[in-house]
Amino acid sequence: MIRARYRFGEYELLVVQVLQSTYGTFNYLLCKKGQAILIDCGEAAPIFQALEKENLQLTDILITHNHGDHVGGCREVQDRLGVQSISPAVESREFPILGTTCRSFDVSGHLPLCKAYYFPMLKIVFVGDTIIGGAVGRLMGGTAEQFFQSLEKIKQLPDETIVFGGHDYLEDNAAFALSVNPENEAMKKLLELYKSEPLAAVFQPLEKEKKSNPFLQVQSADEFAALRKRKDHFG
Repeated sequence: MIRARYRFGEYELLVVQVLQSTYGTFNYLLCKKGQAILIDCGEAAPIFQALEKENLQLTDILITHNHGDHVGGCREVQDRLGVQSISPAVESREFPILGTTCRSFDVSGHLPLCKAYYFPMLKIVFVGDTIIGGAVGRLMGGTAEQFFQSLEKIKQLPDETIVFGGHDYLEDNAAFALSVNPENEAMKKLLELYKSEPLAAVFQPLEKEKKSNPFLQVQSADEFAALRKRKDHFG
């Protein structure tokens, strides 16, 4: 199911929601002139449908992390279309793809191996479950120190970079953020926007994410760990 479309010059980004009855995970097709790359592949059928509907040729798959809702359909897509995937275990690097430049970098913490994919010319970054609109993913194998350092890396990107994460948990994340800081005006504005344009609130520039997301405001790994533990038991 294509949930949204964004234009970045010659490029179009299709937000495809997979596993809607369970995880509601976002996968992404970045397209240019009939070709596309896929960021994460939690389920094959919606990806095939989107490719056929948009008349796109898939060239590559970039994987942020190896949870099933992000890679569960990868093998089927690879086998049918004969494309290669880039694992999060591949060394961080800058590489040309789809007529532009992508920079992959380590954002471990949610899992021991996670990658973000940053497209500087398009001013967009795909972060998987490292940042999930207003909060972050759980610690599920990585460490608080890793996660804190990963967030610090993301915070160094240009403020106008739009952050594309793995899910829409904004309402729950907002409730937690406002329990931490009831005066979080940035989050209050996001919640208001969410009522009319949900994905515009979920996918926001890094500058706004830093103002609304309490996990991007902590000053140490210990502070991150305490906040993450607090959210684990919230609600």
